[in-house]
Amino acid sequence: MRIAMVAACPFPSPQGSQVFVEQMSESLAGRGHSVHLLTYGSGREVTGRGFAHERIPRLPGDDRMRSGPSIVKPLLDVLMVRSLLSMVRRERVEVIHAHNYEAAIAAILVGARSGVPVVYHSHNLMCDELPTYFDSAVARGAAGIVGGGLDRLVPRRADHTIALCTYSAEILERNGVERERISVIPPAVDDREAWADKHAARRALQIAPGESVIGYLGNLDRYQNLESLLSAVAELSARRGDSNLTLLVATHEVDEAFSRLTRRFRVDGVTRVVHVDSFEGGKRVIEASDVVVLPRRLGSGYPIKLLNYMSAGRAVVAAGCGSKVLEDGVDGLVVADDDPLAMADALARVLSDPELANSLAANARKTFRESLTWKSVTPRIESVYAQCLDGRDLGEDVRLVCGQGQAA
Repeated sequence: MRIAMVAACPFPSPQGSQVFVEQMSESLAGRGHSVHLLTYGSGREVTGRGFAHERIPRLPGDDRMRSGPSIVKPLLDVLMVRSLLSMVRRERVEVIHAHNYEAAIAAILVGARSGVPVVYHSHNLMCDELPTYFDSAVARGAAGIVGGGLDRLVPRRADHTIALCTYSAEILERNGVERERISVIPPAVDDREAWADKHAARRALQIAPGESVIGYLGNLDRYQNLESLLSAVAELSARRGDSNLTLLVATHEVDEAFSRLTRRFRVDGVTRVVHVDSFEGGKRVIEASDVVVLPRRLGSGYPIKLLNYMSAGRAVVAAGCGSKVLEDGVDGLVVADDDPLAMADALARVLSDPELANSLAANARKTFRESLTWKSVTPRIESVYAQCLDGRDLGEDVRLVCGQGQAA
C-alpha cells in the first residue's frame, strides 16, 4: 500500500508519541508498504529506517522540540495541508493515517479534496489534556470547552478512528463516532531484548552502591501529574530517614518549573534530572532503576513510557492510567489517582521486597511480549486500512487478518 503518515509535531524527538509514530512507520515499511511520513519542520536531522520522511517548510525561529499549544501552530497547519495535498498527489497515496488533531484536520481537508480515505489515530482527547497546558482557572475552563468541541467535531469526520483504549473509544462514540468506525488497538514499541545489567547502568550514571532508585522517563508537562509523584517521594524519604534514595528523572527538556516543584516538595536533595536527547539515554535510566513510576491520572492518554517500562522487565508502580494495562499485584502495583500516600506505600513495598519486585517485573515483561509489540499490533492497523478500502487486495497478510484468506 501507499500510505501517507501525518504527525503534526517536531520529528524525530524522544517524546513518546513521536517514537510511537516512527516505529509504526518502520513496522509498516518492513511489511512491504510504501510509507511517507509528513511532520513539522523542526526536529533532528536523523530519520527512520525504511520509510520516506518529509518536513513542511520550517518557519524562522521555530525550533520547538515538544508538543503543545503555540502561536505559530495555525500557520504550521496551513503549511501542512498544502504539503500533504502535494504528497498525496505525487505519491498516489491510497490511505492517509493522521496522528492527533492538527494532523487529523489537515488529513480530513486533503481527504475531502482528493477522495483518499483518512484513518485518525486518537492518542488522547483534548477535553482532558488541553486544559493542563494553562495556569489560570479561566484559561483552563476555556481550554476544556475548546477541547471538548474538538473531540466532538474532528474524529467523526474521519473514515475510521483508532482509539488506544476502551476509555477513549467510549467517549468518541458518545461524541458521534459510529461504533463500527472505531477500532481499539493498543500502542506498541519495539521489543528491545538488549537491556543492560542494572549495575552496569548505575556505574555509567555514577550511582552509589546500595542506593534505592525510583525511575521516571518522559516529559515534565502538567498532565503527567508529577506533583503527586514528588509528594509520594517526599513521604517515602521522610519514612526512611536516610539519604540512600534517588528519584532519577530522564527527560529531553530540562524545565525550571520542575526544579521549583522539587524545592516546593523538599525533594530537590534526592531528585536527579538526567537530560537525554535519544531513547538510549532514557533506556539507561530505566535500566538503573529498582522501580519505575507512572503518576499519570486515568484519562484518554496511553503513555508509551509504560510500554518501555514493561519491555525492560522492571517493577512498575502506577496511578490510574496504568490500570489500562496492568493488573494490580500481578504485573504492577496500581494505586488511586492523586493519592501520594498510597503511591509511597507501593514504592516502599517494591523497594523492601525483592521477590515481589522480581515477580512484578517478569509478569510485566510477559504481558508486553504477548500483546504490545509491533508483531501483534501492525496487522490490526493493516486491517483498518483494508476496511477503509472496502477489502481491496492488499496482500496475503492483510487478507488473513480480515478473514478474507485461508491460512496455509
